[in-house]
Amino acid sequence: MAMTSIPDDTLRAYRSAIYRIDGEPPIDMIIDEKNDAVASLLARHGVTSAVFLTAFNPFGEILGEHENAVRQEALVAYIGRSGRTALAGAGIDPGGVWRAEVSLFVLGADEFVADELMAVFEQNAVVIVREDGVPRLRLHRRYR
Repeated sequence: MAMTSIPDDTLRAYRSAIYRIDGEPPIDMIIDEKNDAVASLLARHGVTSAVFLTAFNPFGEILGEHENAVRQEALVAYIGRSGRTALAGAGIDPGGVWRAEVSLFVLGADEFVADELMAVFEQNAVVIVREDGVPRLRLHRRYR
């Protein structure tokens, strides 16, 4: 499945999604919108970046609940083996067209880790956040 671009409707969905980090209170991130709460979260954890991702639906292929759950468990284990801390979250469609995707917010992860995770878990894109608190979409290297 060698694609050269992500379908426009898929990109629109990524850009309009709410990326929620679980907590009290939860933090909702929107692509390209500064978020002081997430900047504070990074500072509290002593990191300068983080990556938000799921292992659901590899390269946009819709899988069943069980398959997605198995993939997500593999992601949790992979992050655990890396020694990084991850917070639970979910990617949410504000229009309710697609189901929320269980996700992780991996503290201390940078662009290199983002690219590794996208390759290993077959994701079109992830969200990366730096100290400025602006969540940005980072596409898989095959789309850049």
